[in-house]
Amino acid sequence: MFVVEEVETFLAIARSGSLAQAARIVHTSQSTVSYRLERLEKRLGRRLVLRARGAKGIGLTAAGQRYRDLAEQWERLVGEAARIRETPHAALAMGGADAISIYIFDSLVSKLRSRLPELRLTLETGRSRALCDRVVAGHLDVAFVFYEPVHTDLRVRPLARYPMLAAVNSPSVDDAYERAAEALPLSALAGAHEIYLPWGPDYDLWRERNLLREPAHSATMVHTLPPLLRTSDCWTVAPSFMAEDLRARTGCRVVPLRDGPPDRTIYWVEHKRRRAGNTAPLRALEDLLDQR
Repeated sequence: MFVVEEVETFLAIARSGSLAQAARIVHTSQSTVSYRLERLEKRLGRRLVLRARGAKGIGLTAAGQRYRDLAEQWERLVGEAARIRETPHAALAMGGADAISIYIFDSLVSKLRSRLPELRLTLETGRSRALCDRVVAGHLDVAFVFYEPVHTDLRVRPLARYPMLAAVNSPSVDDAYERAAEALPLSALAGAHEIYLPWGPDYDLWRERNLLREPAHSATMVHTLPPLLRTSDCWTVAPSFMAEDLRARTGCRVVPLRDGPPDRTIYWVEHKRRRAGNTAPLRALEDLLDQR
């Protein structure tokens, strides 16, 4: 049985080789150090320290050396336990495609942090395929992407579908379209004024079918879109969850598009084998998403 004050005092004696020095280390009197040592030796039934009169220092008996080894192991274990207590109880590495990380993560992360205040988060953004590879490799616990990956190690489920809308900076698009009274025909938009974003293979196929060849501008990431969309007569296609922000930042009109491209579906992607440390945050994240 380990008594904290006795172990700390014994280690101070063993390391300093002096009762007086040990007293300074543990911030007590030398008589208290002697008392604790005697009490420890009595409990163990063995002499631990060699105390010879006139000697400059003290040494350990064979039993004392064995006890020192055990006491130092105990000290390390206590330290490890303290670090566990001080470390956040869970960690979560989460990735999202560019538009998802900008427009979905904001409220999602805020709610997750409210539910798990000590959660340590790592957030990444990138292409959907690269994020899925990161999940397979174990670098991400979960990713939110725009296409359904097929991999034997991945668990995938659809979370939400968002219609693709036309964001148009043109006075020719009137209020009726923005109020969704009717869908805007693609013919009302000049292909030469398009701003292209890579929404996926099915989106590119829709463009080809509608003879959209050379756009006026291209943006590889969503956060670079607003400066381009402020250009007069330019237009682009984006998921409905971006509509409010695009209106506020560019003054464009966001309207339904007749025979538009397929809806964007956001998929949840995780490894089939969850790590023990991320089970609780993943469940909390699933609960939050199910409430949306």
